[in-house]
Parts: sequence; C-alpha cells; structure tokens
Amino acid sequence: MKNLHKKQLRLSRRGFWLVCALLVCLRLALTSFQQAYTWVGGAPLDDELMFRAAQNITAGEWLGAYDYLTLSKAMFFPVWLALLHVLHLPYLVSGAALWCAASLLAAFAFAPLWRNAEPGCGRVLTLGLFGALAFLPSGWAAYTLRVYRDNIFPALCLVFFAGMAGMALRAVFYTAKQKPLWPWLLAAGVGLACAYLDREDAGMFLLPFAGVATIIVLVVLVGKRRWLCCAAQAIPYAVLAAGVLTFCGLNYTHYGVFALSDFSEGSFAAAMGAMMRVDTDSDAPYLSVPADARAKIYEAVPELEPLAYWLEEDAQMENDFRDPGLDDYRAGSFYWAIRRAAQYEGIYADAQTAANYWQTVADKINAACDAGTLPSRTGKRVATSQPITAAYVPATLAETWNGFRHVLGFRDCAPYEALRSIGTDDDIAAWSGYLHCGFNAAANAGEDTPYYSPYQRAIFAVMQGWAWVYGVVLTVCVFCAVVFQLMKLLSCLRKKCMAETVVPWLLLFGIFGIALLRCAMIAFVEVSSFGIGTSTMYLAPVHPLLVLYVFAGLFLYGRPISVKRKDNA
Repeated sequence: MKNLHKKQLRLSRRGFWLVCALLVCLRLALTSFQQAYTWVGGAPLDDELMFRAAQNITAGEWLGAYDYLTLSKAMFFPVWLALLHVLHLPYLVSGAALWCAASLLAAFAFAPLWRNAEPGCGRVLTLGLFGALAFLPSGWAAYTLRVYRDNIFPALCLVFFAGMAGMALRAVFYTAKQKPLWPWLLAAGVGLACAYLDREDAGMFLLPFAGVATIIVLVVLVGKRRWLCCAAQAIPYAVLAAGVLTFCGLNYTHYGVFALSDFSEGSFAAAMGAMMRVDTDSDAPYLSVPADARAKIYEAVPELEPLAYWLEEDAQMENDFRDPGLDDYRAGSFYWAIRRAAQYEGIYADAQTAANYWQTVADKINAACDAGTLPSRTGKRVATSQPITAAYVPATLAETWNGFRHVLGFRDCAPYEALRSIGTDDDIAAWSGYLHCGFNAAANAGEDTPYYSPYQRAIFAVMQGWAWVYGVVLTVCVFCAVVFQLMKLLSCLRKKCMAETVVPWLLLFGIFGIALLRCAMIAFVEVSSFGIGTSTMYLAPVHPLLVLYVFAGLFLYGRPISVKRKDNA
C-alpha cells in the first residue's frame, strides 16, 4: 500500500493552473474551427427575435418597438449578445469561455469531497472533473452554433448547481472561518437569476433543487448554531428577485407592463388557459384548442371573431403554423398563430391594449365555462402549456427514457451544422459583423451544403470520435455510480450516519433526480405540444449533471471498493 500511495498522481499549484490554462486554450481552439448558423427570415420567433432585440439594446431602445413578439420570451440572451458586441468578443468563442468558467467553478465546488487527500492529489481530481466538464460533446453540438439562448443556458444552470453544491459541502465539512459560504451562495444566485431570465422553464428546473437544498443545509446549520450562515441562505433568492425586478422595471418603463413576458404570465396566459378549458370532441394528442373548440369560443366571445378569419382562412397563417398532417394547429404553434392574428387586428398596438384585450377574452371564456354556456374539461388555468392528464403519462414516461438514453449516448452532438446558413450577403455580413464570428454561408461546389475546409473536417472528426468514446464511458459509469450509491444507502440504514455522510449522498441523489426531472419536463412538452423528436438543445443541461453525479459518486462510493480489492490482493 505504501508503494501504491507513492505512485499517486500529484500536481503543484502552479502545475494545476498551467494545465488548466492549456485545457481552456484547447477548448477555445476547437470552437474557433466552428462556424455559426442562421436562417434569416426562417426563424422570426427564435434566433431573429434574439438578434433584433440585441441590436435594439445596443441602440439604447431596450427591446425595440412593441409588437406581438416583444415580450413573448425571457430576454437575458439579447443582453448577453449586446455585451459581447460592445466588448468586441466573438460569439462562439465567448460561449465556450463561459462554459469553461462554469466547469471550473463546478470542479472547485466539489473539491471538499477529496479534502482528506494530499493537496497534490486533490488538485489532480479537481483538474480531472474540470476537464470532464469542459470537453462535454454537448457543449460544442450544432445547437450551440445558432444565435439562440440555449447557447449559454446549460452554462448558467451549471453555475447555479455549482454554487449550491459548493455551499452545501462547505457548510458540512468546514467552519465559517475556514470556508465562507456567501461566495458560493452569490454564484448560485447569479446562475439562478441569469438562467431564469434566459428561459421561461428554468424556474421549474432549478427552483425545486434550490428549495430542497436550502432546507437541508438550514437543518445542518441550525444544528451547528451558525445563525449568520442561516441568514445568508437568502442570497440566491435575493439575487433572483433583483434580476427579475430589474427586467420587469425595464419592461414597465418602455412598454407599461410590469412582467418578464406576457407569454407565460399575465393576461395572455390567462386567455390561453381559458381557451384550453373548453371541451372538445378531438382526442388528438397535440391539439390544445382544436377547431371545434375554437368554433364554440368564437360564438361565445365576440371579441375573438375578428381573429377567426386569420386563423381559419388565411393561407399564409396556415402555411406558417398549421400542421398539414393534423389539419389543425399543434399546441406549440397555436399560441404563436393567435398572437400574430391579434397583431394583424391592431391589438398589439401597445402593451396595455394587448393586456386589456386578452384579459377580457380570459374573463368571458371563464365566465361562460363557469355558467355552463361553454362546456368545460378543466378548472380555471393560467398557462400556455397543456394540462397534465393521465392520457399523457405513458407517452411521457416513454419519451423520458428516450431522452435519458439520448443524453447518455451524446446523440445529435455533431460539432457542425449540416445545413448552410441562409440569407443575402448583406444579411450574413450584418450578423457576422455584430457577433464578430463567421457563418457557414459558403456552399460546396454544385451543392447546397455548407463548405468546410479539410482542417475543419479533420477537427470535426476528432470531436465526433471523442463524443462516441465519452458516450460509452458515461453510460457505464452512470450505471456503476447508481449501483454504488444504492449500496451505500443500504449500509447507512444499518447504522447511524452523520451529516458528513448524509448530505453528500442527498446532494448526489438530488443531482441525479433533477437530471431525470429535466428529461421528464422536455418529454411532456414533446408528447403534448410539439412532436418534433428528442432534441439535444433542450436536454443539454442534463449532461453536466450526470458528469458531476458520476465523478463524485464513483469517488465517494466506488473508491472504497476498489481500495479494498487492492488490499486483499
């Protein structure tokens, strides 16, 4: 055992930072071979919305002139783009740098787990975790090449999880004088606030973990009588509140609506929830407000009659949003279609007019449902998503499993976009100039596919090979980590355990559980609203969670087994 101990890898502080810098440079160099992708005129609800908002922020006009898209989504990403533009930083490389920073923070967050190792050995473990996170294939997948909010969303989520984990582990293993908690709580708050302001579904994904983690840590801190640390647990939520209030204040100043968006909250969400109350003869899984329900609503609510022409007869509207296979609007398209129809009728002349209109619609539909004038299938709701019913459970569970397998195998993680950027030369030049990065607009000779140089193709092949190897290793390691953690649970049930044992176990259990929750969330949206197939873009936040779970789980629960075997040998 002494000879084995002497053979352990060690790394000096200087060596650690040198290797870390080399890994960051390598990661950024790989991204520098990539090219961004856009389809000017083809993504008005996504990429173009973000880009136009960023340009307006740069011009000092906040999100620009008000229309049906202005407050439809959370808008932290345009702020990020505007910041990069001001600093003259390239878009893709900056996203990769943010991911590296989040990965390094997460690696340091879990360092208390190997606190008893020699400093040199501990640095090796920290560096190993950093490398495993920094070179995640999903971090350079094709979805990151779009000018869209999911380019940075996984990194923001990782900052949050790193902050909460770093705080929890230091609360258990160290005193306040040894390791203060507030820097980690502040990091968690920044990640939570930025992610919440980046995607509307971030709250359902991050807040459950935050709430449970806070309660568990408070129990530990109260037992140790660390009252100031207990009070500091409010920091993440205070940062979140500050971020939300800032964006709501800006929206109120420019548009007269104190809200992050008028899509997932407020009167429009109330109107959508009311429409989905109306009973229907259709049993198609993707339809939230089918044609027969709309016909009943038009008759009961005169305010909606002007929109009927656009929704039911306008050829362009049908081409843009209607599903030809279903001959109707899918749930994930209908709310965009009805907002555009309202735009055509002048309802989005200003934010207050739109808010009053949709509130009137919501009130009249709900009143009619309550009175029995309109048949109702649910209670009163304020939401744009489909109601959760038993009919969706089997399909959601099946898709959750598909999504989890998708994540484990790093599927759909090609580091290049197979489609060529579409737009005029002036369009591409405008996007490239603002974002300080190149786009894959050049085509192969005689083909409509993007041109990549031999050097790019060689690098891409290496990156894809790494993704295949990583997928095999991650699959095996996840299985082993789950088995070892369950074995640890059985041993803990037979004896009294201290916080030093219970909290890390619960932390890893929570990380694995929240990864499954993300898969289930995306699965439900897929089977109820979109039906577009499993997407890496929406599942990318799961990858770093599984890496954290595997790395920490095998260290805590797999290592004793391996050591015991060596001793016996």
